[in-house]
Amino acid sequence: MKKIISLALALVLCCTCLAACGSGTPKEYPSEAIELVIPASAGGGSDLMGRLLVQIVQDEKLCSQIITPVNKAGGGGSAGQAYVNSKSDPNYTLFTINDAHTIASHVSKTRPEGGFTPICMVAQDQVLIVTSADSPYQTMDEAIAAIQANPKGLTVGCADQLDKICVYDINNSYGVDFNNVYFDSAGEIATAIMGGHVEFGMFNPSECASLVEGGKLKALAAFSTERCAAPLDDVPTFTELGHDDLVFAMSRGIMGPAGMSEEATKYWSDVFEKVCATDAWAKDYVESKGLTATFMGYEEYKAYYEANEAALVEKATALGEM
Repeated sequence: MKKIISLALALVLCCTCLAACGSGTPKEYPSEAIELVIPASAGGGSDLMGRLLVQIVQDEKLCSQIITPVNKAGGGGSAGQAYVNSKSDPNYTLFTINDAHTIASHVSKTRPEGGFTPICMVAQDQVLIVTSADSPYQTMDEAIAAIQANPKGLTVGCADQLDKICVYDINNSYGVDFNNVYFDSAGEIATAIMGGHVEFGMFNPSECASLVEGGKLKALAAFSTERCAAPLDDVPTFTELGHDDLVFAMSRGIMGPAGMSEEATKYWSDVFEKVCATDAWAKDYVESKGLTATFMGYEEYKAYYEANEAALVEKATALGEM
């Protein structure tokens, strides 16, 4: 009888230990569905990028869980960031970010204490100053001569604080004083230029390439050390024009909420590195939208992002945007 009782106790203890071990085993990450928050409206540059990233992850079977893109437009990116901040688990939400959104997070106070979690950079967007095709200013030198003769007499259309920083940098580099006026989108700036309401505008290549190619707009200079791809390959860089301090590219990246674990951060950095190595990413986004292929993993991107964030905030503060 004692042997039977001892055997029964041993079986109970064994089952109890197995159950305890099973319940204590951590789930393999990710074990739940993920949201990719796009802090912009449908159809824009951030939306196209975010949805293509999700599509490639799923097509290439790079993640076992469903990723759902969610648009949260408003406040130059801050509405989407506020939504991210409201999530209870920081490991199951991602969001797209660019330099304009970075500034907006400080202006609107949606940047959490300690900051978000940088995951990776996926591309960089060049910036150009553009005028109308029939403008009297057919070169950057002609535009500078005109503003020197008439300080504050020429206006540059801007769609966000980042555009205003670019105008600020031109003014400082050349010692001039271009005015700037705010519009809701690059499309509105293009319409205003072609209608003669403003003389210039700040654009990314994808926002103006078709209008330049169609003979409606003319790009005067690019904030880069190398020329953009066709049809903007005849546009000189500010470096060529003797202003090598005017080098800037808008970074586009993926972030996690504050407090995302290192395991999750590294996981997504590795996933998006594979995405950025696909032909679909190169052809359907980078090449077709005139971007520069620039991938940075989470460690390199964290250092880059923090330094770039500090520089952007300094300039936005000088502009009175903060």
